[in-house]
This record gives sequence, C-alpha cells and structure tokens, in this order.
Amino acid sequence: MQKQWAMSLILTAVFLGSSVMPLRAGELGDTIQQQQDLKQEQSQIQGKLNQLTFSEDKLKAQIQDLSKQITTAQTTLSLTQASYNKAQTDVMNSQRDLDERIKELEARREVLKKRVRGIYEEGQLSYLEILFQSTDLGDFISRLEYFSKLVGNDQQILAEIKTQKDQVEQKTKELQARRDQASQLQTQAAKAKADLDGKNQQYQAALAQNKKAQDDLSEQNARLAADSNAIAEKIRKLTAASAGKVLGTISTYPLPGYYEISDPYGWRIHPITQQKSMHTGTDIPAPGGTAILAAGSGVVIMAGLYGAYGNAVIIDHGGGYTSLYGHQSRIGVSVGDKVKAGEVIGYVGSTGWSTGDHLHFEVRVNGNPTDPLQFFH
Repeated sequence: MQKQWAMSLILTAVFLGSSVMPLRAGELGDTIQQQQDLKQEQSQIQGKLNQLTFSEDKLKAQIQDLSKQITTAQTTLSLTQASYNKAQTDVMNSQRDLDERIKELEARREVLKKRVRGIYEEGQLSYLEILFQSTDLGDFISRLEYFSKLVGNDQQILAEIKTQKDQVEQKTKELQARRDQASQLQTQAAKAKADLDGKNQQYQAALAQNKKAQDDLSEQNARLAADSNAIAEKIRKLTAASAGKVLGTISTYPLPGYYEISDPYGWRIHPITQQKSMHTGTDIPAPGGTAILAAGSGVVIMAGLYGAYGNAVIIDHGGGYTSLYGHQSRIGVSVGDKVKAGEVIGYVGSTGWSTGDHLHFEVRVNGNPTDPLQFFH
C-alpha cells in the first residue's frame, strides 16, 4: 500500500509538473507577445509623432516666413496709404487753385466785357469825351493811347489767367491720375495683406490641430507605456521562477572582432527623435550580415519583429538575466530554442529605428536595463 501510495504521489507530481511548466511557458510567451504588440503600437505612434513634429516645424517655419511677409505687406500698405493721402491732398489743393483761377478769369472777362460794351454803346461819344476832356491834342492822344493800352492790358491779363488756368487744369488731371494709381496700389496692398492674414490664420489653425494631435498621441503613448511597464513587471515575475536554475552566465562578446562603440549605454539625444532619452543598450557597428553570437546559454523567449528594435532576439539566461539583440537583418533562432554561449542567433542589420548597420545589445536584470559591457571586463 505504501509503495502504491508513493507511486501515485510520484505520478501525480510528474503529471502536475508536466502541466504547470507548459502553462508557465505558454503564459510567458503570450505575455511577451503582448509586450511585442505594445512595442509595435508604440513604434507606430512614435512614427506618427515624428511626422507631426516635422509638420509642426514646417508650419512654424511657414508662419515665421508669413509673419515677415505680413510685416512687409503692412509697411507697403502704410506707404501706399500715405501716398494716397498726399495725392488726395495735392488734388484738393490743385482743384482749389483751379477754382480760384476760373473765378479770376471770369471776373476779368466780366470787367473786359463791360469796358468793351461801353465802347460799342457809346461809340464816337467816348472818343469825343476823351477829346473834350483833353486839354490839347497831345493830351487827347495820350488819353486815347492810355485807353487802348488799358483794353490791351486787360486782354493780356485775360490770356495769362487762361494760360494759368490751363496749366492748373492739366496739373489737376495729372494729380488725379496719380491719386487713382495710389488708390489702386493701396487696394492691391490691402488685398495682399488680407490674403497673408488669411493664410496665417489657416496655418495657425493647422498648428493648433497638429498640437492637439500630438497631445492625443502622447497621451495614448503614455497609456501604452504604462501597459508595457505592467507587462514587463509580469515578465519579471514569470522569469523569476527560474532564479534558482541559472542556465548560463553572460560572458561571450556577441560580435567578436568589432569592438567600436557608436552609442554607449546611458542618457543621450536620440538620433531619430532628437529627444533626450535613456539608451538601454550599447550600439556596436558591424557590416550587414555579420553573425551575432549568444552572450550566454539560455532559452530564446522572443524572436521576431519587436517595435523600434526591428528584428530582435531575447534570451532568458535564468536568474533574472536576459539579453536582447536588436536591428537584425535576419533572425537565426526561434522561440523555445535552447542556445549555448557563442552560438549564432542572427545577423547584423538595420531594421526598426536604425540609422545604419549595427547591433543594439542589451542586458537586463529582473527586467531592468544595465550596462552590458560590464560583463566583458
């Protein structure tokens, strides 16, 4: 009976062990897939944010250029307004001068008409009056000559006034033409400024809409980041179960022969987003297609497209240690594969958020990033 009971206990333990481990592995895989999906969504959102940022910069540049044009248009409008005002004043002054010349001409004409009419009406009597009023023949001739000169002087003054009137009239026409031209220029300048103001309003509205879209995406990205952190915590708990079963230590450099570091672990200005951010790994440049080696023995828990990392592989080394190999051109392993330190797991590329062929190499302890180069001193 004791043997049977012991055998039953062993079989139960084997049964439970065989059922729990796949469940844990399946749950870990599903959780990693969820994180992968979130990373992909975050990558897409970040791409949209980058496009919006580019559009924002472009709109700001256009608005700045429009502001300069509006300032120039306002100056032009002010100048044309001043030019029109002066032309209008000149026209009014010239018109007033013309009216005075016309009045003066009419007055002189009226005086001459009266004088000529008197001569015609009185006929020889006028001459007789001049004769009788004269003291002698010389006085008569002098009076007659004076009378003739008086009439001739009136005619000369009349001609001069008419000439002045014609000149002022011509000047008035020229000033009116200049005023009309100034008015036309003023209208054009006002329309140009109105058009620029309209464009500026459109750009400002587009900028406000762009900003709102950025805020919405940033909020969405923040929610995704929170979800991603929650999933990362879940992954840490799931991988913590193997803390007492260390599969291998991290001791093998992933790219032998390529020791130049283009971007070390730590805070930096991101080469694509231009934002200050934490660089959670180390970038090692190498020709595309160079073999990538596993930094230690372990189990592949992720192999595929991983958001900004592009084609990536994550290896669980046990004890809470994981290593990540990003931007691969081609992946050489699958999820669930057991690998040994120094085994080829993929090839250098430039997939995901990358500006050239290189390996992005990460090491995390209980999900927290750490400087990966410390393991190779």
